[in-house]
Amino acid sequence: MTRRAALAIALCLTTIVAFFIVAYGSRSGLFGGDHGADRAAAQVDPTAEPTQPPALAAPSQPEVIEQYVYRDVYVPSPDSGTASGTTAPRPPQESAPVTQTKPPGPAATAAPQPTSPPAPKGVEFSGEITAISGSIFTVDSGSGQLTVKLAPNTSVHGELEVGATVHVHGFQSADGSVVASEVEVAGGGDD
Repeated sequence: MTRRAALAIALCLTTIVAFFIVAYGSRSGLFGGDHGADRAAAQVDPTAEPTQPPALAAPSQPEVIEQYVYRDVYVPSPDSGTASGTTAPRPPQESAPVTQTKPPGPAATAAPQPTSPPAPKGVEFSGEITAISGSIFTVDSGSGQLTVKLAPNTSVHGELEVGATVHVHGFQSADGSVVASEVEVAGGGDD
């Protein structure tokens, strides 16, 4: 019976010692966590204030998320379809819509909506050249004076000179000028 009693007492003492080791270890930070470091610093200087974690800076302005939706527009090249005598398809007359979404905000101010420039309008006309300046010339057509600009890829058939009659294919921009894709001089022949 003494052997059983000795084992029971040893088990009891082992349990008590283990309990104190775990309690002291968790208090001093031995088993992880940062509670022990704070308490150890407080024991060194009991009048010191505990340090606070840095506060997160509040954002100065709400974040704005913009989303744009684009639509592909087919613009034919100057020589697509013109060699066979057919006319090339014209670009659509409307511009691609722009959709902009913003999250609601308490102090949100209305931003001006961006306006997209109108799509160039396909034109075709004939007339007499009244002035030439570099790659820009003026044509007196039946609907009035039109300024025509030659692009680097413009196809010119014949010699451009004041007084020559021309037939112009191109696109009219918002300012009223025409960017030519093809210019044919009457009686001039590179055809």
